[in-house]
Amino acid sequence: MSIAGPAVAEPRLDSWRAWTAAAGATLAATVVYGIAYGYGQFFGPMSATFGTGMGAGSVVFSITMLFGFGMSALTGPLADRIGPQVLLVAGASCIGIGLYLTSIAQDLWQAYVTYGLGVGLGLAFVYVPVVTAIGRWFDRYRAIATGVVVAGVGIGTVVTAPLSEAMVAGFGWRQAYETYAIGGAALLLLAAWAIGRPPCSADRTGPVSRVDTRGFGTIYLSTLLLSTVMYVPFAHLAAAAEWLGSTPGTAATLISVIGISSIVGRLAITAAAGRLGALVMYQGCHVAVGLSCLVWMAASGFAGMLVFAVVIGLAYGGYSALIPVVLAERFGIERLGTMLGLLFTAIGAGAAIGPVLVGYAVEQSGSYTPALTMLSVFGMLGAGIILTLRPRPAVRRWDG
Repeated sequence: MSIAGPAVAEPRLDSWRAWTAAAGATLAATVVYGIAYGYGQFFGPMSATFGTGMGAGSVVFSITMLFGFGMSALTGPLADRIGPQVLLVAGASCIGIGLYLTSIAQDLWQAYVTYGLGVGLGLAFVYVPVVTAIGRWFDRYRAIATGVVVAGVGIGTVVTAPLSEAMVAGFGWRQAYETYAIGGAALLLLAAWAIGRPPCSADRTGPVSRVDTRGFGTIYLSTLLLSTVMYVPFAHLAAAAEWLGSTPGTAATLISVIGISSIVGRLAITAAAGRLGALVMYQGCHVAVGLSCLVWMAASGFAGMLVFAVVIGLAYGGYSALIPVVLAERFGIERLGTMLGLLFTAIGAGAAIGPVLVGYAVEQSGSYTPALTMLSVFGMLGAGIILTLRPRPAVRRWDG
């Protein structure tokens, strides 16, 4: 199955056609992450409807992250083999059907299946394939184009947090999800058309290099620990701010702040990586995530939470933008989709574990302090592990 993109006889790397593909990829990232990370605005209303606590409600987000990142181990290699278009169509179908079925769910366990599986698979079918595609559309401007595309994650977070809050307040969470089902699926189909099939296939990127298994193991373990920390705010930060006295509308702005900060982090830290080295900046982002939990723990009101949102957003943005850069420099671009897919299983596991652990810890203790102490330990362990990794000569330069 194929969706014909803009007609080009012989598409070239770094051409206007490549930038059209980058625009489509940015749109796709904006849609899937905006919907997935917007769950925080639906968390409270859905829990109230189904009469469940924070721990059980957090499971919806955790299942989404588990499938979204875990299934990337399959969609990454598929993207290397067949390109992104068929996978984006599958992702659009999963998002549309999953959100619609969630809107008519009568029990929380049904949302586990419809939202967790639908949005989770939609995320898996979209993100790694589009990042891989952009790596093949560009050579000289690959790092810049990738930074623009992954900035879509932050854009989605910025846009959907206040939009979701307004829709839920205006006509309820069920109709809001119906709206996202139709709009999200339509925009993803448009993105698939814009991206097209990259001109650079996996067998044209050079000889396959021997994988540094020890280096990948270090990156994998540190990513698992970091992800256990980094995805908690998307499920819990708004609720934690309300716990400290913020209104729902004010609390929702914290997710937007994370999104804005992540955009700045993606662009600024990627630019700095060109001078200081991608691995050094990547390691710095790990350290910042670990330290950010101490900022959250010290917060006594909205101002402190705002500082945390800025810090975690900058670190998250830089980290997520540098993942493909570090992998490409260390292992080569010919198997980028496969390597990204494997690493995303660690992200999925951490993103699934963290929110649930925090939810149940808060229920049992009546405070966020024990949960945040635990997250600080995880974050600093992850930072310590990644700091043991030393630079090595690039297999194939990411910036061409």
